[in-house]
Amino acid sequence: MSDSAESKPTLQGIQETARILRLAVRLVWRSSPRLLVGFIILMLLQALLVPLQLALTRVVIDRAAFDLGLLENLDSAAALLPLLVWIGLTAAVLALGQLIQPFSSTFQGLTADRLTGFVTEQIIRAANRMQGLARFEDPDFADDLQRARKRSTRGALDLTLYVGRAAIELFTASSLALVLFSLHPIVPFLLILATLPQMKRQWEYSERTISHLYIQTPESRRLEYCREVLLTPDAAKDVHLYGMGPFFRRRYDSIFASTTESLNRMRRPLAVKVALAATLATVASSAVYVYVVWMILQGERTVGDLALYGGAATFLQVNLIALGAEIGLLPLVLGFLPSLFRILDAPPDLQQGCASFDKTGAERDGPLPPGSGMAASPYRLRSIAFEEVSFTYPGGADPVLCDLSFSMDPDECVALVGRNGAGKTTIVKLLLRLYEPTSGRILLNGVDLRDYDLEELRRQMGVIFQDFVRYELTAAENIGMGQIDLLDDAKRLSTAAGRAGAAELLCRLPDGLDTQLGREFGGRELSDGEWQKLALSRAYLRDAQLLVLDEPTASLDVQTEYDIYTRFHELTGDRITLLISHRFSTVRMADRILFLADGRIQEAGNHTQLIERNGEYARLYGLQAAQYLDQNEADASL
Repeated sequence: MSDSAESKPTLQGIQETARILRLAVRLVWRSSPRLLVGFIILMLLQALLVPLQLALTRVVIDRAAFDLGLLENLDSAAALLPLLVWIGLTAAVLALGQLIQPFSSTFQGLTADRLTGFVTEQIIRAANRMQGLARFEDPDFADDLQRARKRSTRGALDLTLYVGRAAIELFTASSLALVLFSLHPIVPFLLILATLPQMKRQWEYSERTISHLYIQTPESRRLEYCREVLLTPDAAKDVHLYGMGPFFRRRYDSIFASTTESLNRMRRPLAVKVALAATLATVASSAVYVYVVWMILQGERTVGDLALYGGAATFLQVNLIALGAEIGLLPLVLGFLPSLFRILDAPPDLQQGCASFDKTGAERDGPLPPGSGMAASPYRLRSIAFEEVSFTYPGGADPVLCDLSFSMDPDECVALVGRNGAGKTTIVKLLLRLYEPTSGRILLNGVDLRDYDLEELRRQMGVIFQDFVRYELTAAENIGMGQIDLLDDAKRLSTAAGRAGAAELLCRLPDGLDTQLGREFGGRELSDGEWQKLALSRAYLRDAQLLVLDEPTASLDVQTEYDIYTRFHELTGDRITLLISHRFSTVRMADRILFLADGRIQEAGNHTQLIERNGEYARLYGLQAAQYLDQNEADASL
């Protein structure tokens, strides 16, 4: 391999390190510029105090020896002031160092807190730019997000501090080296050469440790998953009922043991090398003491010189080792900070169109005015059409949808039915542009969904999923999440709750809409069915053009579910409504039913037409109806 080929990666590495450092400093500066400047000034003062303390100590010792008659001659500097004054100055410098330290720590802590909040906010903003779900399900992106959340939040500050402290320690070491140069020109060079092996070993130790931790990020996520299963209330019922605690503890212990053991196997030989290198550095600094004592015995140096040069040698070694430690810590942040910057710099994951609708439903070229939407202007959806849409989940091998084509029109209630995994919820996610089709296109008013303003598009859709969120907030906020700008409109919230059959629930709550819900913050816990009614209220609150119920009523009894679907069907009006349910009996009122199987629409028509066709829909409907008949006969016999 040529020299140029070998130097190229090194040059690229230096350039990448410099780029990351620039980004880190910029990030810290944006979060707290005054605190950062104050902290750097305090660090500089601390660095200047070290050689000053050594010089004053030398003067105090020499002046004391002279006053006691142990020293015949005194240099001009020591003779300027009495001994007590020199002692006072030395004490003042020591006190100043002690005074600066807590302020320096406070500034560092305040800067760290400010940066943690700032970076966390930036991560949240970056995550909110991801309007779809595919990137969150990408393992590489998940690893980056884990590193950014766990290790990189303070990484920019750490990198700035490490480099800043390294620069100050280099400055201090240079001043101490100049002091030792006056003892003998070769002394500082010998000390530096003796300390370099320790610095190299520390760098190797840190670099290999951090590389190992970086590679183990997926295992760290598995470790965290096992811990969350055991420590969070969501899984507590299953964990205790099925005795899964020992299983997850063993899994946790196994992952922890394997990761730490491999790390320890690597650390042990490296620690021995660091210790051996440190021994060499210690011998070198001890040699300086021996040399100064020999010169004192020869009458060439004073007793104070022992404190000056011996201290300078010790502090030089300490600073060089600290410098090596700071440099050795660089792999920690240089390894994990790129993950943070990849998150912060990630572009939006979905195409951002700008088309919208006028009041008659015609497609416009420009975006709508801020705040416009269904509540302000009833933009009308004329049609929705899937044209040969196929979709495979990221990382998946088999397609979920295959060349799917169908349409939905206003004043029409469409139902999607089929077995689990048939692709019903996937259709809704594509319609909401949480994913992009692998092939084909989805048209709204004859225009591709990707050409519309995404925020305005979703504002026209009211959806409640089967895996709806239970917000540990008040009842009003749980409903108001459906349309944030109506959060304080108690009348609209109550109307939406009434449509969802939750009016009686609100009457039973001690503080009505203001009742805190969920146990996490000491609120009122609800049953599954009650949580579902509030989730339905969110969908009804949004005066949307497309309303979707995606099997959100699994915890409700059949009669309540039927009433909700019937009420939902009555809201169709000039909207498009889409019902999804695994209970065929609850969607029989739909104007059109699409039966999905193997990612395709196998049958389509209203309930009567599908029963008369006597296909798979009719067979499955008959099976479910027989179960209900058997249950009714059993109840009647009791």
